[in-house]
Amino acid sequence: MTNAGTSLTLHLDPYLGQERYSFPEHCLGRLLPAAPAPGSGDDLPGIPGLRVSGIEACDRQLRLHMLDSLGQPAGLVLALPSGPSEGWVEVERRHRHWCEGNGLRPLWTAPSLDPVESAYLSACPSLERSRARRAAVGSALLRRIALFHTVTAFYRIQCWDDGDTWKIDARTAHPRAVWHDQLMQRLCHPKWGLTVNVSHRFCRCAEPDAPYQWNHTCSFYFDGHTTGKDDPLYLRIHASPEGRDYDRQIKTLRQVGASNAQDLWISSSGGCARAYLPE
Repeated sequence: MTNAGTSLTLHLDPYLGQERYSFPEHCLGRLLPAAPAPGSGDDLPGIPGLRVSGIEACDRQLRLHMLDSLGQPAGLVLALPSGPSEGWVEVERRHRHWCEGNGLRPLWTAPSLDPVESAYLSACPSLERSRARRAAVGSALLRRIALFHTVTAFYRIQCWDDGDTWKIDARTAHPRAVWHDQLMQRLCHPKWGLTVNVSHRFCRCAEPDAPYQWNHTCSFYFDGHTTGKDDPLYLRIHASPEGRDYDRQIKTLRQVGASNAQDLWISSSGGCARAYLPE
């Protein structure tokens, strides 16, 4: 992942599951908005107001942006790996045909906000404000994703939003992982970290006489400076050996070029993404 001003570039790894499924297409299904069939009662898939700006770099980069009317100038670039032969033109075309074949009307090239999007945004203003807060924390986490493999030694990480909170569940094969305090310090660093503080911690790793065993869990709750009493972030760390329960995940890590636990694997509905920082 690279960060330049208000633009974020995310380098995707190829999906390594079923051959018929494309992880880049899965990303489009989660990001690009499409109007559901009238009267279906289905929710609006994708992000309202998100639009495709163009395809560049020999069909390897897809540029996305929010409509100016929403006051969110930040852009996103999805970069394909060099391996797969198909580019974004084919991926976008296939996703468009899938939408149309399932009664959905693609909105990601519309010049303005569609009435369906406007109705969705105005239906629950408090919910949208909550989503905006979660999105801000999620974006900040994504921009600092390298911390989770340069400071720590996690071999599996899952992250999801739950209400007003981003929850991170991590596993490590290192007992008494006191280095998680280094991660806390960097996540909360006043110069470039998140605008959060550790409000509560449930951890005895640093106590020399504390009993320790596998399946030990450390939990950390964070408070934000601008989110009132909401807990914007919750981190849970499990001490768990790399047993047979994680053979599939470890195999996936190695297939995308990971060296033991030094590369980060994120589980998000079966997808993989690797983080890159500029030199």
